[in-house]
Amino acid sequence: MTPTLHFKQFGRYEIIRKLGRSMTDVYLALDPETNRRVVLKIVENSHDAYTQLIMEAEKRGAAIQKQLHTLDPRILQIYDYGEQNGCFFVAMEYVEGRSLAELLRDEQRLDPRRAARIAIEVCSQLQTLHSFEAELDGRKRAVVHGDIKPANIQIGPHDEVRLLDFGIAKAITSTHNLTHHNLGSPAYCSPERVRNSQVDQHADLWALGVTVYEMVAGMPPYQAQNTRKLENLIQSRRPPRALPESCPQPLRAVISKALAADIGHRYESASVLEHDLQLFLQNRKTLAETEKLRAWDSNATLDKAPPPKPGKAIPKQKVASVLAEVNRILWAGIAGLAAGLLLFVPAGYVYRLTLQTEPLRSPHDYVRAGIPDIDADWRLFQSVQNKGGYLGRFSPVATAKQTLRTDLMAAANDIIEGYRNSTDPAVENFDWPKAQACLKHAVELDPKDRDARGKLALCEGYGRLPKDAIGAKAKFESAASELPASPDPHLALARIYVYTLRNVGMAMVQFHAAEQLGFRPGPREFEQQADAYLYRAEQEFRQWQQADQAHYLLLAQRDFDRARSLYEPITGFSKVSQNLDQLYHDENRERELQSAREKKKLRFRHTRYQRRWR
Repeated sequence: MTPTLHFKQFGRYEIIRKLGRSMTDVYLALDPETNRRVVLKIVENSHDAYTQLIMEAEKRGAAIQKQLHTLDPRILQIYDYGEQNGCFFVAMEYVEGRSLAELLRDEQRLDPRRAARIAIEVCSQLQTLHSFEAELDGRKRAVVHGDIKPANIQIGPHDEVRLLDFGIAKAITSTHNLTHHNLGSPAYCSPERVRNSQVDQHADLWALGVTVYEMVAGMPPYQAQNTRKLENLIQSRRPPRALPESCPQPLRAVISKALAADIGHRYESASVLEHDLQLFLQNRKTLAETEKLRAWDSNATLDKAPPPKPGKAIPKQKVASVLAEVNRILWAGIAGLAAGLLLFVPAGYVYRLTLQTEPLRSPHDYVRAGIPDIDADWRLFQSVQNKGGYLGRFSPVATAKQTLRTDLMAAANDIIEGYRNSTDPAVENFDWPKAQACLKHAVELDPKDRDARGKLALCEGYGRLPKDAIGAKAKFESAASELPASPDPHLALARIYVYTLRNVGMAMVQFHAAEQLGFRPGPREFEQQADAYLYRAEQEFRQWQQADQAHYLLLAQRDFDRARSLYEPITGFSKVSQNLDQLYHDENRERELQSAREKKKLRFRHTRYQRRWR
């Protein structure tokens, strides 16, 4: 039942830890031949069409990136790539830093001038890319990146900027279907790319415009509940939500031009966009400010009615008939007013309710928001939740409720999935209080939702660690009953069994259950398993010292071997090196004691023999 590391060794590369996963598995590895760390991307071969599509894209991207590095050293160097052990792999340069997405997750927004400097560096690297003709299949082809987004922009310790992941870089003259946007990220796809899969230099510039907007605003310009709605929103030609007041007007103009609805009104090249951003940093007038950009589609204005023409004077003899007519109209007006009240008062109520719920009916990025912002929206919802009930599902409150619940669950899922897919062994490094706040509100919105209840119990359990491990265990068991198809509660319970209850058997049962539900263990889980075997081996070793029974020694030796086989492939991760030293020390101590006991037995036998001889 001991899970095996998905990759402990790949060819000559020794896996250190998993860095992440998108369309490929990405690891930090050591190349023992050169004694240098590398980023290792691995795609397991499969005959399904999508995997074949990714493999072909990665092969082409590696070839392009290798050629590009010779022109621009900022683009990561490709050391090696090819097929091995039923997989396609790419080994490339590893540099310290974190992605722009991680930076935004921590800081939410960047200073506009810093955002402009980062964008300038990306423009500079895009110029290299767009002016380059790759040698592919014996032919020269122009190239675009195809997946510009914060996750693919790395920021170094001193704000050095590197453009990452050329895995779906495209030869735009190719007629192959690889230009389809499914290999990109929909939130960063231009309207024409969404509409007809058009991928060219303009697609990269649009994506960069979205990224600049996100750096300044803290969220992308377009968000929706699912990909289909997001694509429809991008194609709708509706303007994005307003930028924050902290964004200077010149930069607003640059972003507006970069995200213009018509492709002809946008920047024609990365160099022109870079020049406008430079002008902004130099406090000079930008090109975007000098242009009168065509507005996005807007509501048609109402034509004013022409002023009435002056009428003729009413003759005196008609006064009586006019008064009678006025009297008839007056009574008709009273009747109409009564009918109007029955119609317009409810309509006005619905209109006011629509205005009150408007902030809740548009999607919110709670992933980057703080608990005070989430609680503020929750208080707003509470103030309107009991209104408009007679409208049923047509009530604006019902729409606000569904949107709010979707956004709350998205933020909580981001934290839960972030922990599951991370190798970070420290539970406290994840924002469990925020996940709990989101899930508590989600459960209040729908108390029958087992998914929300189970995830709330899971996050409450993690929030209790490490002080209240027994209380956390009860929460994890509740989560397991509510989430029968999720590996997360089993991984949480395994942790309790390893570090609190020191029950190796039950820990391995939980790890096995998680694997059965599709989870692939990484260095964190292998360290936990190794720790469990080490703890038990040390206990068995002490029992052997006390009782001098051989079977305890055999059990200890077996568990020491198991722990070592799990530790050694992930040496350097977390506390693995320290624990390995402890293991080696325990094994040496065991050998010394065993040798001493053997010598003692020999001396005892020799003494008995001498006595008997005498």
